[in-house]
Amino acid sequence: MEHDLNSAAWYSHGDILYSLGHYEGAIAGYDRMLATQSDLYEVWNNRGYALENLSRYQEALASFGQALSIHPEFALAWHGKGIVLARLGRYQEALVCFNKTLWLVPTDLKARYNQGKALAHLHRYEEALASFDRVIETNPTDYKAWYSRSKVLASLDKLHLALVSLDRTLAINSLCYYAWNYRGTVLTRTGDYDGAIASFDQSLQHKPNNPDAWYSKARCYALKGETQLALSYLQRAIKLNPPLYRALARGDSHFQSLLQTQQLQTLLQRQG
Repeated sequence: MEHDLNSAAWYSHGDILYSLGHYEGAIAGYDRMLATQSDLYEVWNNRGYALENLSRYQEALASFGQALSIHPEFALAWHGKGIVLARLGRYQEALVCFNKTLWLVPTDLKARYNQGKALAHLHRYEEALASFDRVIETNPTDYKAWYSRSKVLASLDKLHLALVSLDRTLAINSLCYYAWNYRGTVLTRTGDYDGAIASFDQSLQHKPNNPDAWYSKARCYALKGETQLALSYLQRAIKLNPPLYRALARGDSHFQSLLQTQQLQTLLQRQG
């Protein structure tokens, strides 16, 4: 459907603002256009993605719904709807949307990756692994797919294979702090505490204010029986996020050997 020059200008204006990350302004531009021509499914779709970026998920779902009511086989809107549903923790519904996207566009690697993520959240690990493998077959340098593959393998207790995938992740992107962190977590599960500590150190080199790495490092030292180092690193984690890491430490069996120490009791009770 053709639209007038003024409408086209608002659409272009909205897309420019969207590309610059000015999502509120983009939505205003799309709304101006939809006020005169409400059947423009691409505009509803773009509006949905802008709303998703602002975490306005219910409004985003409504926009994608409008796009799909006009054009039921518009793959981008199915994908966007799936992304929003996943953000809301509605993974089964999200999976339906990603499957529909892939039925329409089988080569869409982003949808294939998101399909894998939804399957992993549903604990359908073998199917998730197949999705990530499909992504990697087409794009072997997709470090996020390798990383997500490692998490699925670890969930299947295939720790050696998980480490292989993490090493591939880090060979592609050595700055990926969360992959270093997860590598440390997997090595902790294998009992290689020194290797785990080295991985946490790498993670902290790239993101020093990463409380999870400090906390995980403290756990390793507790398991090694090195009380003072464990307490020191636990304190670093708690300083960065007091409520969360105090709560975690209180219920963490890895710190069982330290629970009777006055230093740990003081650390867990201190406010701020």
